[in-house]
Amino acid sequence: MVRNIAWKDLLSLPRYQRQLLYLDNDLRLVYNPGVISSALLSLTAPSSGFCTAVQPLETSPYPLIIGQIYHPAPSLSARVNFLAPMALGPKADFARLLSHLTARAGERGALQVLAEVTQNGYEEDILYQTGFRTYAEQRIWKLPQKFSPGTGTISWLPITKMDEGQVISVYQRFIPSAVQRVEPPPAILNIDGMICWDEGEIVGFAETRFGPRGILVDIILEPEREELDQCLSSLFAQLPYRNTRTVYFRVRSYQERIASALERAGALPGPDQVAVVKRLTVHYNAKQTFRVQGFEKQPDITTPISNTKIKN
Repeated sequence: MVRNIAWKDLLSLPRYQRQLLYLDNDLRLVYNPGVISSALLSLTAPSSGFCTAVQPLETSPYPLIIGQIYHPAPSLSARVNFLAPMALGPKADFARLLSHLTARAGERGALQVLAEVTQNGYEEDILYQTGFRTYAEQRIWKLPQKFSPGTGTISWLPITKMDEGQVISVYQRFIPSAVQRVEPPPAILNIDGMICWDEGEIVGFAETRFGPRGILVDIILEPEREELDQCLSSLFAQLPYRNTRTVYFRVRSYQERIASALERAGALPGPDQVAVVKRLTVHYNAKQTFRVQGFEKQPDITTPISNTKIKN
């Protein structure tokens, strides 16, 4: 039976340290937390949005299969953080565990659950079994320390509140509608990033995530830009911490020209991935008016309680 993680389960977690199958690139590349620290958040700070569940096993070197989701309170989307252990592969009943986790996300107010997974792997099949569907294809590119694809003359500036309207305009013009239905435009006040200017107008923006293990960049540029090499070079040159942390670019299939520019510059491609989503059922209380036959034609007579006499 699937249940929420308990304190007694912590004793089993050290053996899972290298057995996590991450389904969130932000978590894997930027933070890469351990399984114990991740599980502790669920136990000590439920309001943090982390929810960890386990399913006991009887015939396995691992006593549990484990999964975790993350749902920050203001967001309408939750994310699958990880499943474990990887060693069991398709033998484990991850589908039942995922169903429990997505139900918990719905209880917390999420309308959908997102995940990122290697294409054509067993984990993709597990997600499909539990109602997830692909909405985008992508690849993670690892940039070399001396990344310099061009002259770096294009201007990138930090995003400010004043840029919100133009960033949304760029997003709506260059992102396919199927993706926009799942991923709304980024909230300017909640992101770190930079915008690309050319001749007085914004032609793209980059959302950046910084952590102790790496930097992950999501970049959106006008598809027909001729100076892609210069755009990427300038962006990389202005990233803080680029000399001490690994830089990754997440590139969707509809930004294929960016992938080509990264390949020319010597960036290393990761495996093909798919971004998937599961829509959740919304439960709500509805007021329904109805007539009670016995009272429909009764006269409107009110008897004050204070004047009512009770006969013995």
